[in-house]
Amino acid sequence: MGPDAGVIEDVEIRCADRVTLRASVREPVGESFGTAILAHAMFARRGEFERAGFAEHFARRGWRTIAFDFRGHGDSDGKGTEYRYDDFVMHDLPAVTEAARARSDGRPVVVIGHSLGGHVALAAQGIGTMRADAIVGIASNVWMRRTERSSRVRLVQHAVLRAVMAIVARRGYFPARALRQGSDDESASYMRDLARFVFDDKWGSADGAHDYTAALSAIDVPVYSLATAGDRLAARPDAVCELHRMARAELDVVTASDAGGRAPSHIGIVTTRSAVSAWSRVEAFLRERLA
Repeated sequence: MGPDAGVIEDVEIRCADRVTLRASVREPVGESFGTAILAHAMFARRGEFERAGFAEHFARRGWRTIAFDFRGHGDSDGKGTEYRYDDFVMHDLPAVTEAARARSDGRPVVVIGHSLGGHVALAAQGIGTMRADAIVGIASNVWMRRTERSSRVRLVQHAVLRAVMAIVARRGYFPARALRQGSDDESASYMRDLARFVFDDKWGSADGAHDYTAALSAIDVPVYSLATAGDRLAARPDAVCELHRMARAELDVVTASDAGGRAPSHIGIVTTRSAVSAWSRVEAFLRERLA
């Protein structure tokens, strides 16, 4: 990374429930257009946006970026403790958005979420705990019958999740690092929430107060959905598009790498440079819709 790629500052962000999140704020190169919050995937941490230069890509185009670790991940509080999906929706992303707004000087604040980060953003915006000016979901999907129309794929998803929950029952958490599924383990409570979404076919809060699927219709800001044909299970393009249609998103699918090879994987769409042209399409959409 060159010296002109944006100054990076590590900061702490305090949530309403007193949990402290760690984030990296990268200042834009040249004139600022807005602030892009980068919300990472499951089994991951904020460093995923540095591996192939995703954050730098946006900084060089005038965006301040704030990449943060959800609680229980990376350098944030909560390692080894129980946290739930709803904590991300009700506390983490709203706190980061508020912190971003405080630095924005009146310019747009957007959320770019990879996988988990994308659907958490949709849920938070839909129920009103977060107020961003636009949302981008990258390979972001919630496993439910209403989004996955293939019965064969649903059977595979159910089998995978049953195996995962058997591991959680034995270990008391999901050991993603030991199983080489990612950089960060996940709490049992969070994994049970994901299982509930799948087996109950309902994406909503644990207390039943919020139906996140129904709340998608309340989103009134621009939404962009980027999927990849290289994702065969976690976020298949058909399912991703089905979910994001409910939020009236602009839909985009990467069908090949920029070099002409296979489309990037679920993780590779952010952590490799296979889809830099798609990153540019995301940025162009935000700039056009928020100008």
